Amino acid sequence: MGAKLSTKRKKKRQQQQWQQQQLQLFQQLEQLQQLQELEQLQQLQQFQQFEQLQQLQQPRQFIEATLSYYEDFYGSSYGIYDAYDAHNANGEKCYDPLDQTLTFVDGEDDLDFECNDYKSLRAKMSCGHAVTPMSLTSWCRRLLDEGECKFVCGQTNCDVQWSFDEVCKMALLTPQEKDHFEKKLFSNAAKRHLNIKTCPGCKSQVWRTDLTNLNVECTVCSAAKNKTYRFCWQCLNEWKGPAPRSDRCDNRDCQSPLHILKSCPAVVFNDVKGVRGCPSIRACPDCGLLVEHNKNQCKSMTCPRCKLKFCFVCLEVTDRCLRQYPYDPCPGGVAPRQTSIPVWKT
Repeated sequence: MGAKLSTKRKKKRQQQQWQQQQLQLFQQLEQLQQLQELEQLQQLQQFQQFEQLQQLQQPRQFIEATLSYYEDFYGSSYGIYDAYDAHNANGEKCYDPLDQTLTFVDGEDDLDFECNDYKSLRAKMSCGHAVTPMSLTSWCRRLLDEGECKFVCGQTNCDVQWSFDEVCKMALLTPQEKDHFEKKLFSNAAKRHLNIKTCPGCKSQVWRTDLTNLNVECTVCSAAKNKTYRFCWQCLNEWKGPAPRSDRCDNRDCQSPLHILKSCPAVVFNDVKGVRGCPSIRACPDCGLLVEHNKNQCKSMTCPRCKLKFCFVCLEVTDRCLRQYPYDPCPGGVAPRQTSIPVWKT
């Protein structure tokens, strides 16, 4: 009797355990079904968001939305770099879309004067104008090639000067470009503000301390040759003849500025009419640098050293002559050959 009762209890316990297992299995199936439905919903949301991304036209909107898409569903935004890396692979410098130190803007590239249509995002300079790394590099290189020793915005009526650090950052200058820019800045500044020239022997920069003496020593060459090396400040050849002198050395091709002004031939303009007997070389009325007209276009001349704009024919500043008579004879006629060199007061 006791054995039968024990057997019934055992079967009842097993039945209860089986029912409990079935309930747990059913609950697990329900949870799995809920997860599958949630996953399908997420996939649908992803697809809908991706369709919205494709409809966005503005580059910045597309990138911001794509970044959000990758961050939300994949935990990272590396996918956005596909196009970014593709442009860099083609040699075009592009801004990093994740660079939070830049202010990205929609619109035109304000320094793309050659209409190259660079693909990078546009970022705002300190002056408020939008640039790309390539357009900014090209503009600053142009300024340096023109003899400038500072970086100024190229937009009309904007004379904001950018610092070298800002240009390095916004133009994404490579180490080679940065080195070239630094050397060019120093060279331009030296030519404009200091009495510095390049030694014809070693190509180092030499500073002339005595402005009345054309005989100048290069200490670098003197040390290398174990003897004093001197060159002519005027013709840039190794010095010949007695020294000191202020007019010329004894090299055949060394001519004093006054002699050049006196003996140079007359210029025949291609576009300016009715001008006769104008010397082909003039001394800048402001700093005294000798300049030569290229015979083309109007009478205007911009001194590469002091940047004075003056009329090559009558030697008046631009505001007094060229605004009314850019291609016609000057009211005051042709200025005579100069017999003295103006001294630049920096």
